[in-house]
Formats: sequence, structure tokens, C-alpha cells
Amino acid sequence: MKKIDLPSKRIISAATRKIAEVEPEITNMMLDPRYLRQSSTLIQEALQKGFDVLQLANGDIVTTGTKTVVYQYAWDEQKGKLVKTKLDNGRKSRRAASEEEEEENEEA
Repeated sequence: MKKIDLPSKRIISAATRKIAEVEPEITNMMLDPRYLRQSSTLIQEALQKGFDVLQLANGDIVTTGTKTVVYQYAWDEQKGKLVKTKLDNGRKSRRAASEEEEEENEEA
């Protein structure tokens, strides 16, 4: 039987050893089952929400995303201007509500 020596195994193991010698805390953290469980859950949830996810070499995780804000305006004939209307789904941010109240107070 002929023994096959795979050089890639040596390269990977040498690289792993080198990382472990240089930054043992990071290597230990990356092998910690708690870190793996929490990071994979966090990454999975962020991806499901459509966020971009970046896992840094030190183990930090960065997520970026944008929130879509929709405003609807309708023409008010009596006031002679466009006014913000409530969205059908009933969701309105606090900021939108306060802006609407300020507009009403300015007119009074």
C-alpha cells in the first residue's frame, strides 16, 4: 500500500499553530462553543433581516443595514398643502407622530 502525503495538511496545521502562538486568546475564543453558538445565531438572524455581516479576525462581528421609512402625503384642499397621512398598517414612528403634532400646533 502506497502512503500519500498531502502537503495541504501541513500548511493548514502550520498556519493554525502560528495563529495560536501569536494570538492565543482569539484562537481560544474562536474555538469556544459558546462563542460559536452565539456568533452563528447572531450572524444568521442578521442575514435573515437582510443585513450585511462582517466577522473580523479578532472575533468582532459588524452588521450593517438600512431601515426603510415610508411617508405618505395627501393633498388637503382646505389647508392648500400636502399633509402627512397615517399609513394603513397602523405603524408610525414616534418621530413621525411628533412631526405631525408640530405641524398641527403651528397651524393653530
